[in-house]
Amino acid sequence: MEDAASITSFKVAGEFFCFETTKIRHILEMTAPTPVPLSKDYILGVVNNHGNMTPVVDFRKIIGVSAEENLPEASIVVVAVDDSNESLIGFKVDEVDEVFATDNYNMSPEVVFEIDKTVQKALCGTYHIGEKFIYKVNLEELAKVIEQ
Repeated sequence: MEDAASITSFKVAGEFFCFETTKIRHILEMTAPTPVPLSKDYILGVVNNHGNMTPVVDFRKIIGVSAEENLPEASIVVVAVDDSNESLIGFKVDEVDEVFATDNYNMSPEVVFEIDKTVQKALCGTYHIGEKFIYKVNLEELAKVIEQ
């Protein structure tokens, strides 16, 4: 059993992923980010988040799935990569799902979701909650992939 904490799950391309709830700073309605010239294809642009320019990454493109433009429940989940709150990244997700107390669930270190090997390192385990398999995202590792 791991230490008591919570995770917030979200859906992308029919799969469930999660961040530690303590890493989430804001959940924003989907708005069109301002494009940034010469950025990588998975970077949609930047949004004004309470006076700060926050980059927005398309989670679908990170996991190698084609982008969807008009999903009604799409949101931007703004997370802090580290505890300083200086490294904020927004992720466009298809739908924010639920918050779970992780002390009620065991996480398996195995991840059966097949994606690019560099991105695969950012998935650090799987929760099996009800009928859902929820892949836990290690933000520090995912930030390394985005910065490459």
